[in-house]
Amino acid sequence: MRIRVATLGAGVMLVLAALFAVGRCHETFSMLHPARGDVSVPAGYNPKPRDVFIDTGRGVIHGWFFAVDQNAPTLLYIHGNADTIAKRLEVIKGYIGLGLNVFIYDPHGFGKSQGGSNRFNFVSDAFAAYRHLTERMRIRPHSIIVLGQSLGGVPALRLANKEPVGGLILEGTFISIRQMARDMYPALPLWPLASGDYDNEREIRRLKTPLLIINGSADMVVAPYHSQRLFDIAPEPREYIRVDGAGHTAMYEVSPEAYYGGIARFIERTAGQRSL
Repeated sequence: MRIRVATLGAGVMLVLAALFAVGRCHETFSMLHPARGDVSVPAGYNPKPRDVFIDTGRGVIHGWFFAVDQNAPTLLYIHGNADTIAKRLEVIKGYIGLGLNVFIYDPHGFGKSQGGSNRFNFVSDAFAAYRHLTERMRIRPHSIIVLGQSLGGVPALRLANKEPVGGLILEGTFISIRQMARDMYPALPLWPLASGDYDNEREIRRLKTPLLIINGSADMVVAPYHSQRLFDIAPEPREYIRVDGAGHTAMYEVSPEAYYGGIARFIERTAGQRSL
């Protein structure tokens, strides 16, 4: 009897382990959608970016630096889980119009960046980009504003918690992977199988950097309550902009005044705080 019980227990553990492994694989596959495609800047785009290649120790990642004014803040843009930096050229025009320098990169597995896309690289690549800006390009840490779009909010928040930056912008970012699993599969108790490592709720409680949260009221990818929850628990100073009628990535198109205007005011206020 004892042998049967032990065998049954071992079988249950194997099934649970298999479910856990399948769940993690599904989670990573669902989260990251690396793309290659054409990574080029159209003729006439002004200012033309400078190609930047960063050796992370696990391969070289590629990015663009748009230089506007050496005395202006630099926006470090960390994009989400799909497409490449070429797909962000339209939104970057607006940042340039605010007088900001902009650095955007593709994580491993995206665009021209080498290697494979995985959970670890997606976070650590942000730190490699930051080190390049501060150590190689000699940009002052407190003149860097980090913007994390969607899944990019995970490395953006971790970076702001571990390195000095002038401000943090989270755009359409979620509470946690487990909460997203609850949203996606409300009738199935799958969320306990989700990982706990991409937990923005936990990270944001420790934030000591000025914060701006932006989301669209019609976001069908990450429900608006995620942004509201993150805002509610974030320490001061914090600001919140909800763009009416905008989806997950269309805030700058639906209401450029609210989107770019809010970012401009936030950066102006953080600049004042940095000068104190």
